[in-house]
Amino acid sequence: MVRRTKFAIVEAFNTLIERKPFEDISVVDIAREADVSKATFYRYFKDKYDVMNYNYKHMLDEAIDAPSITNYRDLYARLFSLGETKLRRISGALRSQGANSFESYIYAYSRSKVEEITRANRQGAGLSPAEDLQLDVFCYGISYMYKEWIKGHYDVTVDEAADKLFEMMPATLRAYWA
Repeated sequence: MVRRTKFAIVEAFNTLIERKPFEDISVVDIAREADVSKATFYRYFKDKYDVMNYNYKHMLDEAIDAPSITNYRDLYARLFSLGETKLRRISGALRSQGANSFESYIYAYSRSKVEEITRANRQGAGLSPAEDLQLDVFCYGISYMYKEWIKGHYDVTVDEAADKLFEMMPATLRAYWA
């Protein structure tokens, strides 16, 4: 029941974000669309940003855990492929602005996952100061590039985007995959 309710809330948000701008969506709208109370909504999510970000977290975590994904290049291809199939939803979320924007979340969560994968494969050792800086620049670049690709500003295929991002990834981190 818990999973089904959470899924209903997420799907309600996804339906709404395809129909209207993010700033026009309220928690009440999401709860109504999901056919749950506002209190039930707050049992699962703290606000509409939390639901929006959950979509990306779920998408990235599932991609990382998929048996067919064995390296970062495959991961990038999967994320861009999902971007194509969920274009309206992701495009709507990327229009969110400010400190809680979807683009900011893509950067922060992606960065944390790369660092987590690297640490796990280095038996807990962290990033060097140079790698830390490289990872920041790379993850900011990816989140910006993903947004621009979703908006149609780059005329590259999923595979071309994945290949280029993999080439640009800091070499010292590229080989660390769970």
